Amino acid sequence: MTQRRRRRARPSERGMALVMALFTVTALLLAATGALLVGSADMRATRNYRGAAQVHFAAESGILDALQNVNGAGIISFQNDVVNQWSNTFGTAARSFGPFAGFTYTVSPILDAANPANSGYLVATANGTESTRNVVVARVTRSNIPSTAPGAIYLASDSPTNATFNGNAFAVDGNDHNYTGGAGPGTPVPGISTRNDTNAQETIASLSAQQKDNVTGQNFSMGPPIVPSVTTSPAAPTMTQMNALIADLLAKPRPPDDNSSRINGNQTYGTVNPMSPQITHLTNTGGVTLNGNASGAGIMIVEGDLTIQGSFDFVGLLIVRGRTNVAGTTDVTGNATVYGSIWTQDINLVVGGSALVYYSSQALGVANNVSGGGALPAPVNVASLADCAEVPPATGGCP
Repeated sequence: MTQRRRRRARPSERGMALVMALFTVTALLLAATGALLVGSADMRATRNYRGAAQVHFAAESGILDALQNVNGAGIISFQNDVVNQWSNTFGTAARSFGPFAGFTYTVSPILDAANPANSGYLVATANGTESTRNVVVARVTRSNIPSTAPGAIYLASDSPTNATFNGNAFAVDGNDHNYTGGAGPGTPVPGISTRNDTNAQETIASLSAQQKDNVTGQNFSMGPPIVPSVTTSPAAPTMTQMNALIADLLAKPRPPDDNSSRINGNQTYGTVNPMSPQITHLTNTGGVTLNGNASGAGIMIVEGDLTIQGSFDFVGLLIVRGRTNVAGTTDVTGNATVYGSIWTQDINLVVGGSALVYYSSQALGVANNVSGGGALPAPVNVASLADCAEVPPATGGCP
């Protein structure tokens, strides 16, 4: 059998095969590189899209955070209570956005020059990872409906308070009452509201077993055991916010200041029949005692300690920048009745005698109508919301 001789490839053929192999490898490398580039671009696009969505969420959260701060206290004037107080009430430092690491937001209020008291803008700027940034602007307007009072009695101090309750004839009721008689239409508020849980617990501990059912309203329970209506309201007005509100009120038309230290007899500070409420400003910082047959309606602002004794009747809002003794101490008797709400900044609260403090949305409506109306703090509503990434510059309040 003869062996066939194998044909040897010519040099030109070997060169062509090598070229084809190199071409194939190059094509594969190019395809792989293209796939990697496309994949990387897709990943980058996905990451950028996700980052843009996250930074937008952060900006919207800044708007919500600012609204909660503003509406916790409500406003009388957007310029005075929001813009002028922003560094004290909300601050200008960046805040972390908890759900996403590396994301922060800041919020700034801007006046509406055409209506600085009742409208303006909240501008939230959020920054995130990989230099993502978003600005959201909310146009807000003051509501015509006053904010609900924090409680029948509100202790505004962040410092430790000291409540004292004397006797068993007093009542502090956060259920809505009409001063004309019967139940009011509003939902219950706390009988006594505080700024923090430490003060709430101190107030509860100051009530004896026989006194706990004298403080009723939101979350009250007859038990057993009896749970008095004493609640923490951390979003209620701070002392700084209260002082701004007081400044707004004192700038409104009102009677002259009263520097009396003791108010007796038939002194009247506004009426409901006929309807003529007023803003009353008692300026004696050494203390004011209201007793005898004194009465009032509207808003009363007391600069010093306040002691309510005797037959004092009031319809509206009492704001006290000193100590508050409602119906005095154990050696004081009388018939003090307050419909509406009492806000006090001092750390000492004394409730006793036959004092009756009833939360009343009807009475607060009377207070809201002093000096032409709109006197009580009210929340702001969002009239429009603009994502500045989607609108032309200088549109909807965007920069």
